[in-house]
Amino acid sequence: MGHSNSYMLYIVLFVLPYSALSQGNGIISVGSSITDADKSISWYSPSGDFAFGFLKVLEKDQFLLSIWYAKIPDKTTVWYVNDGTTVPAGSKVQLTDDRGLVLTDTQGKELWKSEPYSGIASNGVFKDTGNFVIVGSDSTILWDTFSNPTDTLLPTQTLEVYGTLYSHLTENNFSRGRFQLRLLNDGNLVLNTRDVISNNPYDTYYSSDTADTIPSNRGYQVKFNETGYIYILGSNGAIVKIITNRAVPSTGYYHRATLNIDGVLVQYYHPKVFSGASKWTTVLQIPDNICLAILGNLGSGACGFNNVCSLDDAGRAVCECPESYSLLDPNDKRGSCKPNYTQNCDHSGSSEDLYDFVEVIDTDWPLSDYEQLKPVTELECKRQCLDDCFCAVAIYLDDQGSCWKKKLPLSNGRKDKSVNRKGFLKFNKVH
Repeated sequence: MGHSNSYMLYIVLFVLPYSALSQGNGIISVGSSITDADKSISWYSPSGDFAFGFLKVLEKDQFLLSIWYAKIPDKTTVWYVNDGTTVPAGSKVQLTDDRGLVLTDTQGKELWKSEPYSGIASNGVFKDTGNFVIVGSDSTILWDTFSNPTDTLLPTQTLEVYGTLYSHLTENNFSRGRFQLRLLNDGNLVLNTRDVISNNPYDTYYSSDTADTIPSNRGYQVKFNETGYIYILGSNGAIVKIITNRAVPSTGYYHRATLNIDGVLVQYYHPKVFSGASKWTTVLQIPDNICLAILGNLGSGACGFNNVCSLDDAGRAVCECPESYSLLDPNDKRGSCKPNYTQNCDHSGSSEDLYDFVEVIDTDWPLSDYEQLKPVTELECKRQCLDDCFCAVAIYLDDQGSCWKKKLPLSNGRKDKSVNRKGFLKFNKVH
């Protein structure tokens, strides 16, 4: 539900009046800069709805240069630089005429700059839409944040063909994660997993089905309008698909659509005038069940390898290592799990001396099969896995008498009543 200040300390000077913190009318002059070291002022949009400045990541002496909602308790980020990579204390961002925004460390080493960029800047304009725009002397737009999105779309923002949103990696690691939202050249708006290192896209788990052989009929732009509706336009300007499937409040509310760390695209709204209990409310989420939606031959699924995805009461994904497995990275609950046992193919005695099973219900890793036995009993299914040194898990479907043997690493793990089968996870006996 957004990037809460439970993970961030917002570096703003609350002791100063708002007028002392902001630059009037959202106009940022060339040469203006912000540093975190002296807790310099942030830049604000004219209404004060949005702020641009440094966020300090908890438990790290690292900072994230970001734009966030400034007036609500949950100061949710909507854009950030450097592909989410944090920067050291003492870093500075400056608006220059020939390179736009430039981020440097304490030694003056360039860490990031606004690209692509060409021209000479007259000034920056921080709009009430949340868009930071660098304007040339002839009033042309040289660069803006809306054209370079991160994980969020805001009202009045457009996603063009080849435009991409990336989830970030974990709750407090804003590096690009495993999920993408892309508008493809064929006109489809898709969600897919990817390889983080090479950026190779894997199978899609959502498609808008707006491809068409007739160019004017295919998806050309994704629009998020001022009243909170998201839709896809064709090149002739006609709406080819409406994404927002319910009425949304408009006046007096903030709106955003964010690709969350669990791979779910969620559209939210939040009242501008709020009580202490106010929070972001979901308008829609795509897909409805991320645990079941991802089913590709490559990648680990909604959670990491050997992990299991299930939905909480709010319909959001929860990842949990099965018994006899533990997290590879204790700080990444959605990451991969390692088995707390070793397979031994050199053992010459009875497998019963080495292994036993943990039974799990309504759980499966559907793409990790390497053998299917049918018809067999449940007892025989377990026996076949026990005696097979490659078998890590046996899945049994009683009404078919079917047994699937699974190999490591297990992928696309899901726990859901619709799975409707038993699983037997192998583990080492303790002597």
